[in-house]
Order: sequence, then structure tokens, then C-alpha cells
Amino acid sequence: MIYFILGSHPDLSLTEIKAVLGSDYQPVFKSKTVLLNKDVSIDLTTLQERLAGTIKIGRIVKETTVWNKEEVTEFLSDLAREAKGKNKISFGLSVYDLDDTKATKTFERNLDAIGLEIKKRLKETERPIRYVKGKEPQLSSAIIETNGVLSSGGEFVFFISTRGIFIGQTQSIQDFKAWSHRDFGRPARDAKAGMLPPKLARMMINLGGIDPKGKIVLDPFCGSGTVLMEAALMGATEIIGSDISGKATADTATNMKWLAENFDYVPPSQSIYTIPAAELPSLFQNQVDLLVTEVFLGNPRTRTIDAQEGKRLEQELLPLFEDAFRVLKTLMKPEAKAVVAFPAFKQKDGTWYRLPLRSLLPKLGYTAHENFLYFRDNQFVARDIYVLTLK
Repeated sequence: MIYFILGSHPDLSLTEIKAVLGSDYQPVFKSKTVLLNKDVSIDLTTLQERLAGTIKIGRIVKETTVWNKEEVTEFLSDLAREAKGKNKISFGLSVYDLDDTKATKTFERNLDAIGLEIKKRLKETERPIRYVKGKEPQLSSAIIETNGVLSSGGEFVFFISTRGIFIGQTQSIQDFKAWSHRDFGRPARDAKAGMLPPKLARMMINLGGIDPKGKIVLDPFCGSGTVLMEAALMGATEIIGSDISGKATADTATNMKWLAENFDYVPPSQSIYTIPAAELPSLFQNQVDLLVTEVFLGNPRTRTIDAQEGKRLEQELLPLFEDAFRVLKTLMKPEAKAVVAFPAFKQKDGTWYRLPLRSLLPKLGYTAHENFLYFRDNQFVARDIYVLTLK
């Protein structure tokens, strides 16, 4: 059995996992942050690289309904002793709540005692020992990576449930350095126009359920090229982008050049056009395997809206979307999918005003499947992400 530690939007992370794994997705248990799954055929490190919404992946190595500290610490000590590579053994512990918050809190208070007991047992190896800890009862990817935990000892994870305790060993963690580098290190960034985070761009690609390797990926509102960058890294054969803004397409070209210089991948064929999306059908038809994009989300907002303003926004934005998506379908293969981020607006009561897209999209020739809101607490505009197929 394997486990996934989900990211900041767990429902979206879960849907991404399901879309990528397909028939291999066989859930055993899910909480807010943890998914236990039957084992899968894909290599876990490869799977971690593919997923953007998963923080850690590992395997369950022991289950117990009756806690025996001596037995568990000896078992984990044996696993840590097997660490190869560095002479020094560095290990860490994390605790996650499955469905028993009270027991989890109690376990957290006893975590150090378990760690110190494992450290004591490991001293018998006469190797340098380090028990790695953080401020929280869950080790972050940064702490694990900085201390070389996975390569020199291991992170051992306790999942607390009313059914007992599952004990896991982490196999892979999210490459936070690479994600940060692509987000903040790329040379062309336009905070004023708004930027799609690289993690979300990859999640959207994965939500299509089509492995982009060897495929043609289109972003008709490419901005500074975040979707195209992720598609390139994921092995797309050809990437196509367009934007009405010359600055945006210039930024895309700059970022794609930077990506090729800083990351190891086979650069795909790429075509970038400075034209309205509605004019793309004059260039090609029925070629795209996967369309992934973020539409114009409206002007930046610093306050909530009321129903009257919501109607005004509908009148402003829906005609733009209608004109574009009526013709974009002609670019797609019959079996292609589209994953699109539309805007939603925060209302005074804290709920979200969502555009009536489920009535519009079918009229334009699309079937709307899942949709998800993606936002941060301080934002007034959310991304309403739709998965679409052609009717």
C-alpha cells in the first residue's frame, strides 16, 4: 500500500492523482491531507515528478492495532540501519491524522520519545546519528531535502486512525527547489497581469488525463508561457501558444529559451503566435491533443462583489469566452480534452460568484465534467477550473 501527502488544495490533488493513475487508482482511505492507495505499477519517483499537487509519496511498511513502542522502534531502527550512501544516519519522524484527531494529538506529544529511542538503538551501529526535527509534527520537503534524510536514514511516517496505526517510509518528495526556480527564477514575470503558478499549470495538464508525452499541447491565451513550459518538461512533442499581447508572446519566447538553458529535457517543436485566439483556425485544424489555458480573469480586484456587479461581469466576460471557445473546438482532435481556468469572484458573504458556464459551454459544443475552485485566502478572484471534452 502506498500513501500520498496532498498539497494545499487536497480535492484538486486527489483529482490529479485519479487522472494520472487511471485504473491504477484504488483508494483505501482518504483524509484531508492523506490518501492511502493500493500499490501502483508506476515507479514512485517518476510519479512524484509527474504530479504537482502531491508533497510526498511513500509505502506503508507496517500496520498495528496494538501499540508496542519497543517493537516499533526496533523495526524502524532496522530500516534506518539499511540506509546506503552516507556514513551518517539521518532520520526523521512525521505524524498525520487520518480520522482520530485526539489520538493524533497524543501521539504528537510522544513523538520525540520515539525518535530518541530510535536514535539510542542506532548508536549501536557506531555511525554518526542525527534525529532530524522541525517545528511542526510533519517534516517539510525542505527539511527532508536539506538534511538528506531520504538518502541517509529515512523519514518514517505515522498515520493515526481509529482502526490502528499505519507506519510508512517516504520514497520521494516534491522538488521544491525546481518548482521555486521555475516560478521565481524565470526571467519574464508580469505580476501586474497575473501569473499562473507552475504547479497549477502542471495540475491542469494532468487533469486532462492525457499524458502529454508525444502529444500536441495548445495554450491559446499563453501569457508568459507557464503552461507551455510545463508541457515541454513533460515531454510534449509540439507546443502551440498564442496571445493577443505582443509583450506576452515575447515573454513566452524568453521563458522558453531560459527553460531550455536551465532544465534537462528534449525541447519540443514550438509555435507562438501574436494573434487573437479566434484567428487560430486559419492556421491549423483538428491537431491538438490537449488544450490547457487560463482565460482573462477580469481586472485585478481589491474588494468583494454583490449580485449586481456579478451580472455586470457576466455581460463583460461571457461574450469574450463565447467568441473564443466557439472556434477553439475546431483546433482539437475529436478525442482531445480541454482544461480551462475561468474566473470566479468573492462575494461579501465569503462565497464565490461563479459564471454560468455550465449553461454556456454545452451550447458551444463542449461537455463540462469536473470543475474546481483554486484560490488563496486573501484573493478576491478565484480560478474556476473546468475539464471539458467535445460533444
